[in-house]
Amino acid sequence: MKKIKNWVDHLSVKKKLVFYGYVTIAPVLILICLFLFLYNYQKIQNDKLENDKSGVETLAESLGILQTDIKDFSTYICINNDIHTLLTTEDVEEKNKNARLWFEEAPMAIVQDMMALKGHIKTIAIYPENGIRPYLRCMDASAYISDLDVIHATDIYQETGKSKNKMIWRSVPKGSGDTYLTNRSDKIVLYREIYDLTQKKTLGYVVIGVSQEYFQNLCKSIVKNSDESVLVLDPNGGELVKMGDVPAAVEEELSGKDFIEQNYKEREVHFTRGDCEVICTQLEKNSSIVCKIVPRYSLQTQILDIAYMPAILLIGLLIGLLPLLLIISNIVTKPLRKLTTAINEVSTGDFEQQVEVMTHDEVGEVAECFNRMVHAIRDLINENYVITLQEKESELAALQAQINPHFLYNTLDSLYWQAIEADNEEIAESILALSQLFRLVLSQGKREVSVGQEAELVSRYLQIQKMRFSKRLEYRVEMDEAIKKAKIPKLILQPFVENAIVHGFENVSTPCELTVTGQLQGSMIRFEIADTGIGMRQDQIDEIWEEEPDQYRKQRIGRYAIKNIRERLQRKYGDQFSLEIQSEVGKGTRVILMVPYEEEV
Repeated sequence: MKKIKNWVDHLSVKKKLVFYGYVTIAPVLILICLFLFLYNYQKIQNDKLENDKSGVETLAESLGILQTDIKDFSTYICINNDIHTLLTTEDVEEKNKNARLWFEEAPMAIVQDMMALKGHIKTIAIYPENGIRPYLRCMDASAYISDLDVIHATDIYQETGKSKNKMIWRSVPKGSGDTYLTNRSDKIVLYREIYDLTQKKTLGYVVIGVSQEYFQNLCKSIVKNSDESVLVLDPNGGELVKMGDVPAAVEEELSGKDFIEQNYKEREVHFTRGDCEVICTQLEKNSSIVCKIVPRYSLQTQILDIAYMPAILLIGLLIGLLPLLLIISNIVTKPLRKLTTAINEVSTGDFEQQVEVMTHDEVGEVAECFNRMVHAIRDLINENYVITLQEKESELAALQAQINPHFLYNTLDSLYWQAIEADNEEIAESILALSQLFRLVLSQGKREVSVGQEAELVSRYLQIQKMRFSKRLEYRVEMDEAIKKAKIPKLILQPFVENAIVHGFENVSTPCELTVTGQLQGSMIRFEIADTGIGMRQDQIDEIWEEEPDQYRKQRIGRYAIKNIRERLQRKYGDQFSLEIQSEVGKGTRVILMVPYEEEV
């Protein structure tokens, strides 16, 4: 690591920029490509899983529709009155003499038409328990067992009787079957017992065979290649359809009692078994369980396809980065070389050197700083004398600023005592109020005062205006004790009071009332200036903030104006204050000011 550092330290700036560019950008590009690889890999897996889930659910719905159709067909047979009469008749011997018994006394012609229309129902058998000859119909050259005692002895008959809803589905391969003498095609068979209306007595047994090819065609829609397989299970146990090669261990587990008897709402939809991903669904308690088995390696084989584009992108970016870094390094180092030359000239005593600023970036800032530095060094001696004179003038101006207010106070004080000696107390009080008003306005040059001082300033101003308006002006200034020592900017209330008198009361002959209040609300101080003057329109309120027309120029005390109050508050409080003017023509104006509470030090 030390050798690498020494090697980098001896590189030129241009080469360092190229080197650090690769060191900085290459890891980022690698991470981006790695992220893209992982993201795409995960996305493909998730998309495939979602597609498989969607396909399995669609297949389950299609199989549910098909099985429901067959169940409805069997239900028609079980509840048909004519068939029910044959199954409950006691005149068995007489009935059996009629070779066309089922066609003449039951709607078997309709049943056969329904079989022909549906197409997928290949066989049907009805075994009455009262001894009536069974109805056996096969449309694919298969043959049923006609002896009811043999049927009773079959395992499938026993399983049907033990099932919860007395109905089970089974897959019957070609050439075999408990109820078939001869089976010419693979079938999915529905076995169902027929009850009386009280469901206490078994009246018969119905067997309906459906072409397994029809089920397999539905399953083919979600099998995309030879590595995938589908397994459809009956909720009472047993496989109905198997499409593709299912690993023996997985098939044994899925067909097992523990898996089939799980609560269909709590059963896992997706899980891994060995090298396989299993996606399964069961829409209802008595509907078939549909499982799709996908070998895990079928997902992993897509890794090369996923990594191809990020790898090409990474290599292309790294190669294309070199000329870009060379161009950038040349742009950066060219003004630095000019700056180095100028610095060498300055070091020899040439303070007339100026570097041309070609850019406005950090290098341009360095060039500007260099130019300012050279200019400052050149002017330092010449400006030193001017600075000294300015300091003397500032001291004189400060002294005059202290003398002028004291002269004004002393003059007003003399006038006050002259009025007292002349027994003119009204004029004396006015002079005293004016003197105190000036003292409060100037505040020894302070920019901030207490709320109590600001309230006193407003009171003195209103006292003077009371002399002018006599009985037409009534005012009240009230501040909570909790805020009187709080610190606020000077002259933020008086301009609004003056505006209320000058524009609200000046042209009104009726008595007017002015109220100035202040109170603490949480961490804020709420000031309110309300008058009963002539009021303002909304456009007049807007003009106060937008510009300062001639009619508002006289609303000044020193350098403060109404519109400048908000600017001063913004500079001090930022966005932590609020200032609102509410007014209605003929009713008066209300100014609400909220500022943060600050304790006076």
